[in-house]
Amino acid sequence: MAIILTPEQEKLLIQAINSGLARTAGEALDQALDALRARLPHEGSVDESVASAARRLGTFGKRHSLTLSGLTIKELLRESRP
Repeated sequence: MAIILTPEQEKLLIQAINSGLARTAGEALDQALDALRARLPHEGSVDESVASAARRLGTFGKRHSLTLSGLTIKELLRESRP
């Protein structure tokens, strides 16, 4: 799908990237779509909400160069249990 941006939209997108709010245009679009999704009536399942939260966490991790230091989610869960 091709998207044609107005000059104002393009300027805002460049400002968001330059300020560090997003690393790429795709990431900025994902954030904008998540904001729109949050404003829509909740007809979807809880899975969509969880998937959206996971995407936001993944974006945050990429932006701040966070890693799990080679651990898997299962290993982290095992560590957290008594």
